[in-house]
Amino acid sequence: MYSFEKIKSHYGFTNGDVRNLEQLRPVMERNVVDFVTEFYGFVKNLSDSDKFLKNDTIIRRHQDSLKVWFLRLFCGNYNRRYFDELEKVGLAHVKINLPAHYVNTAMHFVKSYVHDTINKEFKDLEECAFLERSVGKILDMNLDIFTSTYIEEEKKFFLSQRLESYLIQFANRFTYGLNLLLVGGLVIMGIGVMWLFTYDVMHVLDGNVEKALLRTLGSLLMLWVVIELMETEVKHLKGGKFKIKVFISVALVAVIRKILVTSLKTDAVEAQLSLVAAVAVLGVVYWLIAKVDG
Repeated sequence: MYSFEKIKSHYGFTNGDVRNLEQLRPVMERNVVDFVTEFYGFVKNLSDSDKFLKNDTIIRRHQDSLKVWFLRLFCGNYNRRYFDELEKVGLAHVKINLPAHYVNTAMHFVKSYVHDTINKEFKDLEECAFLERSVGKILDMNLDIFTSTYIEEEKKFFLSQRLESYLIQFANRFTYGLNLLLVGGLVIMGIGVMWLFTYDVMHVLDGNVEKALLRTLGSLLMLWVVIELMETEVKHLKGGKFKIKVFISVALVAVIRKILVTSLKTDAVEAQLSLVAAVAVLGVVYWLIAKVDG
């Protein structure tokens, strides 16, 4: 949050504005009771206002605070203490979870009320314009502080904003690096599986043809798995959505390959039955995930 001197300079708040507001103080002191009455008439028309003004005790306490805040608009002493008090008011709004929209609409009402009062009390149009301009500045600064309080309250940091920002950036880059490393590993694995597939194809006729064909089919399935994983990871690096169903398909292929291997053994009936059951379960899971992903 900016210093109070910088805030005043940004809004062009001058000593002339201070004098204008001091000039308005007697007028506003005479009208402060009417202001509170009008303000509550306005507030009652807002939806859910009863959630924040639950009983007479809270209403009386709020009315007293409202009078103090309203008259301090015209106190003529806008120093560090004044802005500290505004921050406390903003924190009180945040503490009760008052929507920022209510603060904005309430400030709009205050500005309209003060402008109407100025036009009733002063006849010179040029003087009214000067006074209204000064009122607009002080109310805008008040709203600025209140809004900043909401924003600052939302920024929760464990250590510091700068340190946590660096940590998040480092974590993002480190994760990206790990993903690149994973792609590199998949490339190496793909080369290895391609060599294995070529080796199996070249030795189909060297021995048992059935066994060699099943081994070749298993190698082909492994190559397909590597391709799917690589495509998924590349899409993920480009910002694509991570798809869990790819890993289900990998598990399916691994189990199917295991079935192909055990099918060569005549005494592995029980193992094959358990693998078939696993394929059925994985197939259902894959179907459900694919249905959800669309």
